[in-house]
Amino acid sequence: MTSRARAYRQDLMTKTISRILIAHPRFPPLADDYADAFGKAGVEAKTFIIEDQVHWVSRYVFRRINKLARALRLVPRGHDLFRRHPLGEANHLATRLSEEVAAYEPDVVLCIHGKRAEIFRLRESKVVKIGWWVEQNNDWPELEAATRGFDFYFAFAPDVVDTITAHGREARYLPHGANVRQHYPIAGSAKEVDLVFVGAWSPWRDQVIASAFEVTQDIALYGHSWLKKSRLPRDVLRRIHKGELILGAQLNALHNKARVVLNADRTVRLGLNMRYFEVLASRSCLLTDNALDLHTYFTDNEHLCVYHDLEDMQRKLRSLLDNEDERLRISANGFREVTQHHTCDHRVQSMLAAIGPSR
Repeated sequence: MTSRARAYRQDLMTKTISRILIAHPRFPPLADDYADAFGKAGVEAKTFIIEDQVHWVSRYVFRRINKLARALRLVPRGHDLFRRHPLGEANHLATRLSEEVAAYEPDVVLCIHGKRAEIFRLRESKVVKIGWWVEQNNDWPELEAATRGFDFYFAFAPDVVDTITAHGREARYLPHGANVRQHYPIAGSAKEVDLVFVGAWSPWRDQVIASAFEVTQDIALYGHSWLKKSRLPRDVLRRIHKGELILGAQLNALHNKARVVLNADRTVRLGLNMRYFEVLASRSCLLTDNALDLHTYFTDNEHLCVYHDLEDMQRKLRSLLDNEDERLRISANGFREVTQHHTCDHRVQSMLAAIGPSR
């Protein structure tokens, strides 16, 4: 904790947080989810959507020049020729954030990382700066830059917390949660689809969906790049692929219609993304491959079902589709676990408790 943060904590003994500004890209909708959760906790919240702040010169001129320079190998990958320009992405975002802070006058700025809204122009501001890392990456060079200058920092995976603290900076553990006002059981919703999968194409997911199709052909598949890259037969893809993107109320309705929601993301090595919590919050039955941190939150065959290979996935999917009582038992347990312990509201209370007195 910085000396400024300690002074702020003392100041909070006589007042509570009343206003927060939340910076994050539009997707996934974490800024909106946490604005909603802070509002529920009695804190006025406003979002700062990063894509909306990029200057048109950077978007349409600088990016094209950078792309061309990298393609011609004039600069290394990731190098930004305009990083010092006032209209360059980092500088302009920092300027826009400081302007928004001056106009909105929040008590706290929450920056949710990966893609960053830089805070270096807030160095002299009295606003308390909180960061939260939610990316599948614990490389110190990136974390060093991300954590610089914050009064409080959180990370969604224990390994990321360990990496930060091992380098002498403070960090606290704060996992994802579900927005239960966006993801919830819909009264009277019938289970109309055997299997739902939402996610972009990958080679592993292609194998998983092909194997699932051998169990049931009643599949609703959403995600980009499937029509372009999948090796599934064209007639199969045309039958099961329903769209590129599904969000919000439509996504919740889809989960509510599914007998089983399938997840396939064996690249997950840090924490859990929002999908796990959101599916269970809709009281749907989740069948997922394993993730290293999964069992920190949930118990296999109690809150969800875990498969370890394609044959195991087929066997468990077939069993779940044949046994409604078992699906209902697991989905009810998963719903109870998430709503009692793993919502955005719980995460907001943890954040508020870490930076000040209980509300």
